Amino acid sequence: MWSTTPQNAAALKTLSSDDFAAMVNAAFRLSHVDINFMISSLKNGLADEVAWREKLTPFDISRVPSTVLAVQEKSVASFPLKLRHADSYISERVALIGFVIDPPHFSPPSLTTHSDAAHSIHPLAGQGLNQGLGDVRSLIKTLEFAVQDGQDIGSVLSLEPYFSEQYLKNHILLGVVDKLHKLYATTSAPIVAARSLGLDAVDKLGVLKRFIMAQAAGK
Repeated sequence: MWSTTPQNAAALKTLSSDDFAAMVNAAFRLSHVDINFMISSLKNGLADEVAWREKLTPFDISRVPSTVLAVQEKSVASFPLKLRHADSYISERVALIGFVIDPPHFSPPSLTTHSDAAHSIHPLAGQGLNQGLGDVRSLIKTLEFAVQDGQDIGSVLSLEPYFSEQYLKNHILLGVVDKLHKLYATTSAPIVAARSLGLDAVDKLGVLKRFIMAQAAGK
């Protein structure tokens, strides 16, 4: 998943599979100045240009993913980033969740679930999936309690624990990921420098790093 400007996305979609694979690798290894120049100024032969620039650009190979070797023809697509959060997850006999599932295999006859409707998030680090799984776990737990307690599982009162447990947690994570997206979208040198220092500091603080990873994983 590559988050970029609409203009860059349109240009990247016109590249050959070899050039696109080269640009994906370049995005992890070269500066935004190099990336923007190549996208805006060069039409063909980007793979050779990227290889040449990588030889001249120092980077820590342990901190970048493996090299992309190829991209399937006609598989490149783009879509706008969206941040949405419903005002409420529940109504009478309705529960919204943020995870795409097959409703007939999940929903009891007296309750309708609407998948991927509670919230949508920038596709950073797979947090949308983690949030959706958290919604499913919480809703199942809420329904199990309602059944064991003899409640009407479709009533707002029975569904309230699910909404109370998930809404604030999801709202905080949505805000954090949105701020991270804005932080990484900037090319201002002072902000980029501060960003790098902050990430290095978090990486060295084991306790804080483990806490952040646990929160991101929905634990």
